[in-house]
Amino acid sequence: MIKMTIVTDANGKLAGAVMGDTLSSKHGGLEAGVSFPKGHKVHKVEVEDDMAKITDAAVFEARLLKHLPKA
Repeated sequence: MIKMTIVTDANGKLAGAVMGDTLSSKHGGLEAGVSFPKGHKVHKVEVEDDMAKITDAAVFEARLLKHLPKA
């Protein structure tokens, strides 16, 4: 299992996803972070290892959605 961060908008629609469970990084003297508009939700989940190898966008999205809590 690998960690992913999935973001949904105020309507529960998929807005984005990144590998890992942090939305900020620090390298040397630089620090960067990601923020989202009010109403968006960040879901930190564990997904199957093969998610990183999926090349079909529709398959990737369908697999992501399986890991989101039911509304």
